[in-house]
Amino acid sequence: MSRSTLVLVGVASLLLLTWITVALRHAAIEHDLAQRVEQALASHAITGLAVIADGRDLQLSGEIARGLESDYVVALAGEVWGVRVVDGSSLVSRASLRHPDDPLYPRLDRDRIKRLGGDLSNPLDAGACQRTLARLASVGSLRFERSGASPMGESYTLLNDLAAVTYQCPQTRLVIGAHTDVADEPAVDLSRARAEAIERFFFLAGIPASRMQIVAYGDSQPIDDDGSAANRRITFDVLPLE
Repeated sequence: MSRSTLVLVGVASLLLLTWITVALRHAAIEHDLAQRVEQALASHAITGLAVIADGRDLQLSGEIARGLESDYVVALAGEVWGVRVVDGSSLVSRASLRHPDDPLYPRLDRDRIKRLGGDLSNPLDAGACQRTLARLASVGSLRFERSGASPMGESYTLLNDLAAVTYQCPQTRLVIGAHTDVADEPAVDLSRARAEAIERFFFLAGIPASRMQIVAYGDSQPIDDDGSAANRRITFDVLPLE
């Protein structure tokens, strides 16, 4: 083999090695970006989506919760550092509140809900239901991480109790209002996601979707002007079925 041929082989090998190194590094960066986006979405109780990274561009596909806007999901993904463009055209709204991979499933205490909910032989009217929910809410609290839609871990005992009470009120409609802190952005979309998380939890606990309504208040009704976690809250209004 001539010297010039050896030189050409050496250069070609070096170029191939460089290309492989760059390709592997590129793949690792894309994997890291997709993983960070999945984690960001999971903090808002949005899971099960396919996240495909092509460089710094993303494509999202899969089903999102009923009533959740695809633009909101795209905006959340776009806030992750390193993301340039997000394509959410393949996102579709889920027809039902129920989904087997819902992250709220493991938090249900079905035995407790069934035990406290009883057999509905003596159901509560709207007034009694409202007072009971208010009493429970006064001794506990539903808390959310800043800029997150998933309830914090310590909130689930109260959530199970609230679901059990709502189960005892079959002739009522529950309005779930969600509020955010002034520092949470986008406030209305985030409060809607929080309300939907509570609605899904109650639905999984056996409360029909037809009996529930959500209202996203954003940061329009703070109870603490200092911007504390108390503003990130859920309110419940019980109305008789019409």
